[in-house]
Amino acid sequence: MEICTVGFILAVVLGLIVGSFLNVCIFRIPRSESIISPGSHCPLCGKPVRWYDNIPLVSYFLLLKGTCRSCGGDISLRYPLIEALTGLMFGVFFYSLVCQAGEPLSVYIAYSILGCALLVSSFVDVELYIIPNEVTYFGMVFGPIFSLLFPALHHSPGSYRRFGVLEGERLDALASSLCGMLVGGGLVLAFAVLGRIAFRQEAMGMGDVKLLAMVGGITGWKLSVIVFFLAPFFALLASIPLLLKGGLGKGHKIPYAPFLSLAALVSIPLQSPLIQFLDSRIYIFSLLWS
Repeated sequence: MEICTVGFILAVVLGLIVGSFLNVCIFRIPRSESIISPGSHCPLCGKPVRWYDNIPLVSYFLLLKGTCRSCGGDISLRYPLIEALTGLMFGVFFYSLVCQAGEPLSVYIAYSILGCALLVSSFVDVELYIIPNEVTYFGMVFGPIFSLLFPALHHSPGSYRRFGVLEGERLDALASSLCGMLVGGGLVLAFAVLGRIAFRQEAMGMGDVKLLAMVGGITGWKLSVIVFFLAPFFALLASIPLLLKGGLGKGHKIPYAPFLSLAALVSIPLQSPLIQFLDSRIYIFSLLWS
C-alpha cells in the first residue's frame, strides 16, 4: 500500500477516536463539567460505559443498536454522527493537505485541531444557541502560539498564506496569525454592528466574532475573508426548506456557527485555488481603483 493510503486510513481511525472524545466535550463543556473525569457514562442513567461499548461507530450500530446497555434508553444519533464527521475530516485533511499539497504534518495537526474546535462549537450552538468561550478562547490562543512555534503554518510553499511584512520566519508567521484574527473577527463584528444599526436587532453575536477570529488565527486573513463570504450561502441553502414551510418567522433564531464552520471546513482543503481566486479579484479591484 502507498504511504498516502496508509496515512489516510490511520487518519480516519484517529479521527473516529477523537470524535468519541469530542462527544464528551459537546455534552460537558456547556454544563461546566470536567472533560477528563469521570469516565464516559450514560447521560440518562449515569452508569459507566464499558470500554467495548465505547468503540466508535461499531458499538453504537452493532453492539448497542442505539440504546444504553444498562437502562435501555435511546442514545442520540449525534454520537456516531460526530465520530463519522471527525473521521471524514481527518482523512480528507490528510489527503488534501499532506498528500496533494505537500504540507508538513504540523499544518495538518493545526487544521485538524481547528476542525475539532469548529465541530464542538457548531453542535453546542445547534443545541443551546451558544458558542462556548472555552473553545474559542483556546483557539485564539492556540493559533498565534502554534504559528510562532511552527511557522510552516503560514510559510509552506504554495500555501498563499504568508503575510510578508515582518522579517524573520517566526515573527512573520505570528503576524500572519494575528492579522487573520483581526480580519476574521473584525469582519463579523462590523457586520454585527451594521446589522444592529440597520435592522435594530442583533445580526450576529460575539460568539461568531470569536469563532471567525479563531479561524483566522490559524488559516490567515485571506481564508477568513473567504469563509466570511461563503458562510451565508450555506445558511441560505439551509434556510430554503424552512422558508418554503413558513417556519422561519420574525424572531426565529438561527445558530450561525455551523455555517461559519462548514465554510471553513470546506475551504481548508481547497484553500490554494480559493485564495488564488481572491487574489485575482483583489488585483482586478486594485486596477479599477487606480
